[in-house]
Amino acid sequence: MTDVADRLRDYEIWGLLSRGGMSEVYLAKHRVLAIPVIMKTVSESRSRGDTLILNPSTGGYYSDATIARVFHEARVMAAIPDPRVVRALDAGMHLGAPYIIQEYVDGIDLEELDQRRRKALGVGLPLWFICHVMADVCGALHASHLTGVVHRDVKPSNIFGAPETGVRLGDFGIAIGRSDVGSGPMSGTFGFMAPEQLRGEDTGRATDIYGVAATAYALRYGRFPYATMEEALDPRKMPAFASPEHPVVGYFQDLMQRMLVKDIARRPSNASAFAHHFGMIARSIRTSVNDTSLTSIDSHTFRLGGITIRLYAGDIAQATTEGIVSSGNYEMKMRTGVGEALRRRGGDVIEQEAMKNGQQPLGTCVATGAGTLEARAVLHAVSAWNEASCVGRAAQRVFLLADELGLKSLSIPALGTGVARVSLERCACALMNSLKWHALLGGTRLEQIDLVLENDEKLRVFKAVAEEALRDEQDPPRIVDIGLPVSSDSVRGDSSTQIDVSASGDFPRSTT
Repeated sequence: MTDVADRLRDYEIWGLLSRGGMSEVYLAKHRVLAIPVIMKTVSESRSRGDTLILNPSTGGYYSDATIARVFHEARVMAAIPDPRVVRALDAGMHLGAPYIIQEYVDGIDLEELDQRRRKALGVGLPLWFICHVMADVCGALHASHLTGVVHRDVKPSNIFGAPETGVRLGDFGIAIGRSDVGSGPMSGTFGFMAPEQLRGEDTGRATDIYGVAATAYALRYGRFPYATMEEALDPRKMPAFASPEHPVVGYFQDLMQRMLVKDIARRPSNASAFAHHFGMIARSIRTSVNDTSLTSIDSHTFRLGGITIRLYAGDIAQATTEGIVSSGNYEMKMRTGVGEALRRRGGDVIEQEAMKNGQQPLGTCVATGAGTLEARAVLHAVSAWNEASCVGRAAQRVFLLADELGLKSLSIPALGTGVARVSLERCACALMNSLKWHALLGGTRLEQIDLVLENDEKLRVFKAVAEEALRDEQDPPRIVDIGLPVSSDSVRGDSSTQIDVSASGDFPRSTT
């Protein structure tokens, strides 16, 4: 683990969010603006073949090539003038380690969303949503291509969905510029790699088109277009499609076949054109299992599709819903605010269970028993830190976890507005946008959401923002589609990025 100080220039470091094969990702906060950001650095070099730079804090080393790769990624991200690309805000060296400061996207990646939905509800993502996401990804790639950059690693885990701000394409760690095409080690993730990547040949814009199609195919059907290396390289083999149940589905399948052409010379390369096609599909069939228009029942009760939303001032520890959400902290202690109220009424056993797995990253949601509370479970949402809000990400996980637990009703307080000092309006907007997105995807088991505020004044402020955020002015649904049922033979592989596959003899032959 890279040793980082609690403060890096204008950024306060909260802690490690995740660690991959090549990088470590930390959450930080801008000291003046109080906004969360991502600090990404790389694992130390194991090889001594290149010129090495000592990391004095750990005694490890970074190769000059590794440092150059980090700064290349930062420059690439900063150069693309499109709001659908995760922005690079800063880069430099700290304690001998190269780092990038990136925009924090307050949502989860599409791989997590897809996999948790399949686990909880037994269906994949609806087609309208897949096409909506792919339209934005194609728009981001079009801007990238016009800047001279090929991404080369389009996949669900590199696409982030934030209910408030929309879709972002991230992780340009193996992107190449126009002058780089055909040079250096070939990289990517099996299942989403075009044949030319697998063969170690020149790549280009059309390589990203293949990656988009492979991503859309995996999100729709729950498996890769090709399960093995042999199938992916066989020019006679085409991906399997079931008979389309609707003309628009046939249109989608036709797009997939055009984008998955194995010969790069015959594959289309204009990402903007496919953004248009995906956008047309999304607009024509955008729907959920329920009508998700917002209707008023009384001054503090609303209906969002099949979900009844009630706002009231009171003691959340007295709630009688199946699940109660606690505004948790990273240590999972329940000694202040909502957590303390729930612990006092429900017993110390709730806190003990919450703390048994140690500290939790921001944006996490962990379920425990409810002790003597009148509920089945307490969902601990770690949603904010020192004015930096991660309420959107935490809320998405609250609703997914509730579906996984089969909960039909939830009581939710204002998240992060106590010790973490997030404004009530900021919380209401992030929380309600996440709920609206969850409802739009369809299939949820949730039928009732109680929003419990501390007093009448906070209720008034929260309600004003919540009602605005929940309104949805888009076109009404045309056809019903909440995603295909999960198949027993669905194949999904590891989404770790593979490096130097052309020089490696251990490339996976099959994902089964």
